[in-house]
Amino acid sequence: MNILPKILLQIDKKQEISLFLKFLNHPEFPNHRKTILQVFPELRESLENSKNDDGAVSDFIDRFYLKHEAAISSAIQNGKEEMKGSQGALKALGESMDYHWHKNISYIAMPTILPFSPFNKNTFYFSILSQVLKEDKKSALLVAIHEISHFIFFEILEEIEKTEKISLAPDTKYYLKEALTTALFNEEPLREELKIDDYLGNPEIRDIYLKDRADSVKNIVDYIRERYVENKKNSGNFKEFLTKLMLLFNRVSDEFLRKRRIWNQWGKELFKNESGLANYRQPIKL
Repeated sequence: MNILPKILLQIDKKQEISLFLKFLNHPEFPNHRKTILQVFPELRESLENSKNDDGAVSDFIDRFYLKHEAAISSAIQNGKEEMKGSQGALKALGESMDYHWHKNISYIAMPTILPFSPFNKNTFYFSILSQVLKEDKKSALLVAIHEISHFIFFEILEEIEKTEKISLAPDTKYYLKEALTTALFNEEPLREELKIDDYLGNPEIRDIYLKDRADSVKNIVDYIRERYVENKKNSGNFKEFLTKLMLLFNRVSDEFLRKRRIWNQWGKELFKNESGLANYRQPIKL
């Protein structure tokens, strides 16, 4: 019997502060600091004028929450309402990945004003910043299913790594999980359930191209979509499909490492750097 999980929304101001401090000083992702300080120039000024990062971040978050109290409450309430209707989307996700929940599981959703949505184990943080600033109303449920797809991905990946003795490098694993989720969102049944026209996924993957042995160049998402559809037509299961992708991508892990270094150096500023973007868009030869 397939038991569908629950998504529980929790609010934790201390955790919000810890998240900011983590990504402001993360040694592997310096672009996150750039992104945060570009979005919050007031925080940049506070950090420059303070000898205590913890205090500066804590004071900034308190001020921001107070200033935008009504908008934040509204965004959180909208998120709660969306999570209540998550069963159909969770069922569609399970079908997409041939995955079954065999015990009661609760995923924890935490709202954050960070300009991105990190995750850790069975907890994910969904950004409400665009709603608070009235720039865009992002679907909290869409973010939830995106992040939960990663939890399932890592679970299946661990099984494959043990049985097939495959070990993916972190950067290869990152691009694969993001491109795979984006591909799944653009195919049935998730496409219909989430009412998606064209899901672009995270910006890091939008300019990653692959060149096959026939010299055909495709975006990484389109490449995975084609193989996913073909696998379903041939009645192949998801685990076998993912194993083949892992073996294929593992052969070019150095190229994914190179791409990730470029992105981590520039972040979204890469799109303003013509030569850097051209380098990033160079197809990976499979």
